[in-house]
Amino acid sequence: MSRAGQRAHHNQLLRRVAWEPGLRPNGGPIEAIVVPAARRAHRLRTVAELAADCGAVLVVLASHDCDLDKAAAEVARIPGCRALLAAIPDDGAGRLTPATSAERFRALSAGRSSNLSLKRNLGLLLARHLGWQKIMFVDDDIIRLTPHLVARVAHHLDGNRYAGLRTVSFPDNSVVCHAIRAIGRPQGIFVSGAALGVNVGADLLDVFPDAYNEDWFALAGEARRNGVADVGEVRQLEFDPFDDPQRAAFEEFGDLVAEGLYGLFNDGFDASRATADYWEGFIEERAELIMDIRRQHGAREHVQAVKSLNEALYQLDRIRPADCVAFLRAWAEDQTAFAARAQDARENRCDYPEAFTELGITRWREASFGHAPLSLAGARR
Repeated sequence: MSRAGQRAHHNQLLRRVAWEPGLRPNGGPIEAIVVPAARRAHRLRTVAELAADCGAVLVVLASHDCDLDKAAAEVARIPGCRALLAAIPDDGAGRLTPATSAERFRALSAGRSSNLSLKRNLGLLLARHLGWQKIMFVDDDIIRLTPHLVARVAHHLDGNRYAGLRTVSFPDNSVVCHAIRAIGRPQGIFVSGAALGVNVGADLLDVFPDAYNEDWFALAGEARRNGVADVGEVRQLEFDPFDDPQRAAFEEFGDLVAEGLYGLFNDGFDASRATADYWEGFIEERAELIMDIRRQHGAREHVQAVKSLNEALYQLDRIRPADCVAFLRAWAEDQTAFAARAQDARENRCDYPEAFTELGITRWREASFGHAPLSLAGARR
């Protein structure tokens, strides 16, 4: 098989879907907006107002800088807002222990420690327990997401497993892809978990593995079979992708595997073609790409970009083709285990206190406009 290397975009794996203003979702609206929150609680205000305007429950899965009590107080200031808030361990520990969280893969990601995939998986399982049909993941740095766009997502979930938005400004890309764009080369943006609707009522729910680009992996089946429904565009808060060079090291393994996998899909193949021989060629071509980009940034004296690309190359040099094959195998194990867990959740409908218990969540709160109690029946502090 010929090697194509990393693509500038994966647009052929998206389906740009039409929308007519008079259309309404036949299967119902978005029932919950799920936020994997890690920033300070005041960042929730925009998405809390959105949830209130849409008549959706706000689900805040909080960790790191997002304090549960402060988040509840923020919700209590917003007319019409109803929220469930839960504290998730920063280290991702809990009842869901995916194979992709193994120390081998953490080392391949330069010791990356993230609970983002855990939060997304918990959001899916919570929705199953509560009997919701449509939810939307919205990151806490997303801005200018309107009820109109949420209604569009809900409409297209009637016939799709996913319907999402591309984060075009500030672009939602990896450090390496930001470096590509910064020298004037074309660089696409794919639908991501930052603003993603999920048809939770579908027979199969896809797991978000513990890796950078966890959303690309969850979307992979849909991307290969039908193309992911692309509903439109949204924005996120701007940041400096080169501020911390270590960020590129954390991202490199997940970025490599996701880009390599989607490259196969672009050529009409499936993951069975992702052999050790394929990864050997793809790793070599990615290294050449990053070195070329680094040379161009060096010529322009872009010091921080060069430092970031050095970290990406350093990490890439530690990844072997067998590691990529092993990760895909572990991801498949996670998918099998998660599918069984999701089916159990569907068969075990319950209210949210019991659902939190089933999911191993011991610190949770509920809040609504004017009401952010410090203690609740069944809540644990």
